[in-house]
Amino acid sequence: MLKTIPTVGVIAISESRVLLVRHEEGAGHITGVYGLPAGRINNDESEQQAAAREFHEETGLYAKDIDFKEFRNNYYIADIPRKDGTIKRFGWRVFKVQNFFGELLASDETTPEWIEIEKLDKLEKEKRLLPNTLLVVNEVLKQ
Repeated sequence: MLKTIPTVGVIAISESRVLLVRHEEGAGHITGVYGLPAGRINNDESEQQAAAREFHEETGLYAKDIDFKEFRNNYYIADIPRKDGTIKRFGWRVFKVQNFFGELLASDETTPEWIEIEKLDKLEKEKRLLPNTLLVVNEVLKQ
């Protein structure tokens, strides 16, 4: 049985676009696959603090801890294949953020991109979206 690794994710929607990150060579996720900005929670962090840190690390954008809001059905579990050939189980609490500032910055791990929501189905069919990404977007749009 796989151990569940606690993580947080962040969803930012502006107009008809969602902010995703494309995983690059330096990431543990498979290169070229898109997902929400997300990552593990450090021992000394609350979930909101981890969300703020990961959001900044993966996108270059800033937001205050209090700007990361919970929404209905915001916890997901997925078994995700990794670049090293393993499969890891992630428990993912996702927060919605509306107030943020700064400019998008890529790193060796991720390239942030605003993606038209209508293009997500195509990415999903091409197996270029991490599990639950489309589910989270649709859940937030319903609320």
